[in-house]
Amino acid sequence: MTLVMNNFSIILVEPQSAGNIGSVARTMENTGFSNLCLINPVDYKNNEAYSMACNACGTLLKAKMFPDVKDAIKDSGLVVGTTRRKGRERYPVLTLQEVIPGILTAAKRNKVSILFGREDKGLKNEEIKLCDLLVEIPTHENYQSLNLSHAVFLVCYELFRTEIPQGPSIKLAPWKEMEGMYIHLEKTLRRLGYGEKGGAYLLRAIMRSFKRLFGRTGLMQKEVNMVRGICAQIEERITDA
Repeated sequence: MTLVMNNFSIILVEPQSAGNIGSVARTMENTGFSNLCLINPVDYKNNEAYSMACNACGTLLKAKMFPDVKDAIKDSGLVVGTTRRKGRERYPVLTLQEVIPGILTAAKRNKVSILFGREDKGLKNEEIKLCDLLVEIPTHENYQSLNLSHAVFLVCYELFRTEIPQGPSIKLAPWKEMEGMYIHLEKTLRRLGYGEKGGAYLLRAIMRSFKRLFGRTGLMQKEVNMVRGICAQIEERITDA
């Protein structure tokens, strides 16, 4: 289990509270995780964070900092975003119970990043678009807002307590390769006429569906190459025509 947990990165996007960062470090050590990544955090190397981290200052002090989400996830095979809000830009949103077996299976051979958004606004739509999967943590309808460290604890705890599924795990294509494939696929669809005459929303919906589909199933590098090869053949035929 420890080797699998080492493949996870807990990524906090622009956390606004040093205390929350310290609490997240403590939560991670409670559940066996140690890779903490911070995107443009507040100053957290202070007494507030150290106090909330308690004896988990090791995880806190070795946290990695990145300027943006893309830089933090570039080596990941699977990127999971957490969200409370829903909408057409955030569909489908799955439950932890639905995604955890697949996440653990992927983590046997791949780096997995789990993104948590800002305390007040969560993840922005442009950050949601970078994710392969979206998950929610159900809360009471009368008060749905979770503290950042509580949200991290619930996700980490469910991963910690779930037995790793038996069976093989495939080596997924890195996020950067997947992103290149999506760019190529969208370019090809545009050449086929998608997005013209007011159909921009349709094209965005198609691309969003492709991302969620491939995010759930996962693609190996040779499959990414195959998709891009098909796109190249389509573009060549369009040019010849």
